[in-house]
Formats: sequence, structure tokens, C-alpha cells
Amino acid sequence: MKKLKLKPDEIITLNDYPVHSDKVLKEYFNKCELGEEIPFVPVIRKGIVRKYFAGKLLKKFKEFEKANPKAGYFMLDGSHRTTALTLTGCTIPVIVYEKTKDIRGARKLVATRQVLKNGTLDHTLEENCKILNRYFKGKFYFMTVEQKTKSMVKECKISQDMIRFYKKILH
Repeated sequence: MKKLKLKPDEIITLNDYPVHSDKVLKEYFNKCELGEEIPFVPVIRKGIVRKYFAGKLLKKFKEFEKANPKAGYFMLDGSHRTTALTLTGCTIPVIVYEKTKDIRGARKLVATRQVLKNGTLDHTLEENCKILNRYFKGKFYFMTVEQKTKSMVKECKISQDMIRFYKKILH
């Protein structure tokens, strides 16, 4: 079980655009702004997930890969955390699932709040990959955390104070 810090252009996000709760996003944003620890986001390397894609979905993903060569990991949970971390210019702490035993190891970190309780912990690596396959078949596009965050800023899908902060750190 690896723990890494990734940039927002290295993570393929879930297609829950925009994030579901402004309140939760603001809570994480405030924590990030204060430099507080944020729980790890579970990810799987794209090479593992790609094996579960076929047909039009695989073709669409290959197009995405060409346009986004740095995006090497699929996120399984953590849209609010990754968005807040990106808005505040922070790297994203991730826990990499490469084998089912990594998921079992992540379960042990729930007690210390290093990992948040989430549905991925109840599945094997293969099951999580199949879930991603079904998910992206239903929402037929891919984007990085960075692309999603920039779209939310551009379309004013988040509060103005977060937008101002993000624009300030970009310059």
C-alpha cells in the first residue's frame, strides 16, 4: 500500500460535476487553507483500471490519455477533498490500491481518520475496477481533478471567496 502526494492533473476524477455539497467543500477548503491534514484519497493506477474498459469506453479513454498523459490514477472517492486541495494549491494525499490487500490495509487506517470510511473499502480491487467501468459507461467522459476544478471556477459553481483564493495562488 503506497501513500503518495499527487498533483491535480495526475488524477482522473469521478464525474460528479459540480461537487454535491458546497458546505462540505467549504469545510475542506477551510481545513486546507489552515494547513490541516486531509485524509488520503483512494486511487487505482490507470493501467489496472484500463483492463476493465472495452469498446467505445476504451476508445474514449485512449483519447483522454493522449490529451492528458500525466493522468495516471483513477480516484475512487474524495471529490470534495481533491477540489478543496486544488483550490488551495496543495498536493493531494492518496493511498494507492494495487492489490486487494492494499484495501484491507486502508481499512485499518479508518480508525485513525487517515482514510475516511467509504464504499471502496468493502470491495476487492477487481470489484472496484468493475464499479469504475459501470460508472464511466453511465457518465461517458473523463477529466482530471485540475480540469474539473478549473471548470467549476470558470462557471462560478463554487463561492466567490474560493474562486478569488484560487486565482490568487495561480498568479
